[in-house]
Amino acid sequence: MTHTEHPNALLIQQSWQAVAHSDVDTLKALWDEDIVWHVTANNPWRGEHIGHEAVLEYLAQLGDSGESYNTTLHCVMANDEYAAAICHVSTKRDDRVLEVGQILLGRFEGRKIKEIWALSLDPQAVERFWA
Repeated sequence: MTHTEHPNALLIQQSWQAVAHSDVDTLKALWDEDIVWHVTANNPWRGEHIGHEAVLEYLAQLGDSGESYNTTLHCVMANDEYAAAICHVSTKRDDRVLEVGQILLGRFEGRKIKEIWALSLDPQAVERFWA
């Protein structure tokens, strides 16, 4: 049996690679101009980041937030309207370490990523880490 990934799963993976390589041009091509990134955990970036520049600034600040910040992508599931990316976040700040699962839920419009919700699988651990 042959398995073909949904085009939106590939779009998420391309976006993931573009973030990893700071490829702003590719991100702007994959994201809707008015993309909304919803940060749901209680941390310094909680809320909505709207538009290319605001989302890029958020991602840059997140990457610069501590001694290290790494996110590992485990899998992506997608259909015509939504995709879920299951990942693991590992970060260190001062003497604190955070290891937590996360789901990035994406919504598409016109073959572009329109919205992303960052959903921590342990929001209390995230809150304690950033307190």
